[in-house]
Amino acid sequence: MLFNSVAYLIFLPIVVLLFWILPFRARTALLTVASYIFYIYWKPIYGILIFALTVVNYAFGLLLEKFPNHKKLVLTVGVLANVFVLGYFKYTNFAIELANNIVSIVGVHNPPASFNIILPLGISFFTFEFVHYLVDVYRGGKPVKGFLDFTLFAAFFPTQIAGPIKRYQDFVPQLHEPQKLDRKGFNEGIELIIFGLFKKVVLADSLAVFVDRCYAHPQLLNGADFWLACWTFAFQVYFDFTGYTDMARGSAMLMGFRIPRNFNLPFMAESVLDFWRRWHISLSTWLRDYVYFPLGGNRNGGLVTYRNLMITMGLCGLWHGAGAHYVIWGFFAGMTIVIHRLWQIATEKVAMLAAISKAGWFRYVAIFLTFNAFAVGLAIFRSPDMTVASLALGKMFGLVAQPAGTTMWIPTIINTESSVIFALMPLLLILFYAAQFLVHSFEGTPGVMPEPRWMPFFKPVYLAGLIIVLLVLSPDISPQFVYFQF
Repeated sequence: MLFNSVAYLIFLPIVVLLFWILPFRARTALLTVASYIFYIYWKPIYGILIFALTVVNYAFGLLLEKFPNHKKLVLTVGVLANVFVLGYFKYTNFAIELANNIVSIVGVHNPPASFNIILPLGISFFTFEFVHYLVDVYRGGKPVKGFLDFTLFAAFFPTQIAGPIKRYQDFVPQLHEPQKLDRKGFNEGIELIIFGLFKKVVLADSLAVFVDRCYAHPQLLNGADFWLACWTFAFQVYFDFTGYTDMARGSAMLMGFRIPRNFNLPFMAESVLDFWRRWHISLSTWLRDYVYFPLGGNRNGGLVTYRNLMITMGLCGLWHGAGAHYVIWGFFAGMTIVIHRLWQIATEKVAMLAAISKAGWFRYVAIFLTFNAFAVGLAIFRSPDMTVASLALGKMFGLVAQPAGTTMWIPTIINTESSVIFALMPLLLILFYAAQFLVHSFEGTPGVMPEPRWMPFFKPVYLAGLIIVLLVLSPDISPQFVYFQF
């Protein structure tokens, strides 16, 4: 079931109404049943998969506590079981394709083999939640004793498909705290849902028209077109994913639950390291806690630290998809972090560089460079394969000949007459980026400026305007959220 579907707009009010009508003891059972209905609405057979994984991981959690002398063995088997399931569904065809290519190189030509495997929605997210649970119990945390509590932890419908990746220490205690209907929190939840829909349907889906058009015929684009496509895709995926997160948080808040924020103005980041602390926060912190730190983090010197960063970000790329270009994107992201760390070391040793890094104007240069480092990576990420990615990067940096009759610096695609979105794209990007600075200025001084008297009257009008825009501008068919494929 998609958040941007009519089915969800019927499903959610029914669940929320029943949640507040039923006694407290029945609410966990209600949400568990509702979460499974939400999941099997798409493909019922995969309801068995998530339930089976829930049973297995619940059992492993209890075994970790019961057999303290064999914890490492139990943890290893439990984590490998989760990784095997994720690997089978997500990477089997990729592995077969890779093997076929290797065999072809040595001169053996066999009919290409593949399995018709459909990737279960959200499997990457709830698999990471299971791994986190087992590792934290191994490290001394108390396992969840109530099976229904653990089942809901894995299946909770607002976060089930695309996160944020929850921590059981934060979520499960909320199941034992009788929620009270809080008018302010309820209103905030509705606002988040409306604003999330607006981000997805009006902003992200409109930008997707431009990006899809660019990548439909990459050979016809010049360097400026690809730069514009990468900048646009950055905002498309940002509005798409933050729209999902807003709707997830808003849906949970309607029932008194709090789930973590997943974004914190990432395009205001002043370094790539700062960017990954602001972008997809639940995944970044998961990779830090369960991959980077276990590898040794930054405790064993520069070269080992750089190796750990590259491995962590390479796995981040592989998590995003079964394709060589995803892995290369991950290594590229890791390399940008390594370069940032080298820059930090240089500023500590060279006085002139230290003075430059502390200059007021350099903050804006750093924001610009950070955003464009992310955008360059997206040329790899958005491409269907490395052939297109190489073409895009080559044209962006003038290493590949531009199409006849064009130059590298003047975009051609905005001259098309197929949609007004093409002509307005540069202006839209400027407005979106300026909005980041505006939001940052308000969020940077919490509590300093009291809420204006007119805000209670303005907010309903503002939300009504968003709803009208949604009704007028929403397409007949809105594509699924970008991160559903991961």
